[in-house]
Amino acid sequence: MRVEHVGKNIDVTEFIKSYTEHKLERLKPYIKDIDVADDSVQVRVTYTFEKHRHRNRVDIDVYFNTPGGGVIHAWEESNDLYSAIDFVIDEVERQLVRLKSRRKEEARRIARAEKMKQITPQEESIERPLIVQEPMPLEKPLSVEDAMMLLEETGAFFLPFRNSETGEINVIYRKKAGNYGLITPGV
Repeated sequence: MRVEHVGKNIDVTEFIKSYTEHKLERLKPYIKDIDVADDSVQVRVTYTFEKHRHRNRVDIDVYFNTPGGGVIHAWEESNDLYSAIDFVIDEVERQLVRLKSRRKEEARRIARAEKMKQITPQEESIERPLIVQEPMPLEKPLSVEDAMMLLEETGAFFLPFRNSETGEINVIYRKKAGNYGLITPGV
């Protein structure tokens, strides 16, 4: 973990640097849990003193130089510089815990998706013909009245049949009005 200290309107002493770096050691286990190499993390600590308000502000930016990347930013203001450092470290720690849980959940989601891919067989796209030839449902010839009664019994919308009187294939169908229609060839 590379740490850069920046002071604005304040002299950053070696004691302030060592105090902050000692507190930053608390974050190393969280960084390891996120699967980020320790040397690919850069931390910028900015100390600001506002003269007119007599307030100390500490900003911490944590940069992850990894393919997943990311930045964590936290800041805190206080009259005491050291308490501001403590509070901002606590906030960075909370954000690292949230980042760890999000990354673990993402890894679980990806693992579930991979598992589902393995379980469900990939259907090959089978080319089906546009028109499929099927046999006649009724081989024996029927009269128009018999075909109408069979249509009522089955509840179908239409019924192709061979007319016993003419020997031709006819279609009887149910109309929306409740009556029936008959399609005969050549009419």
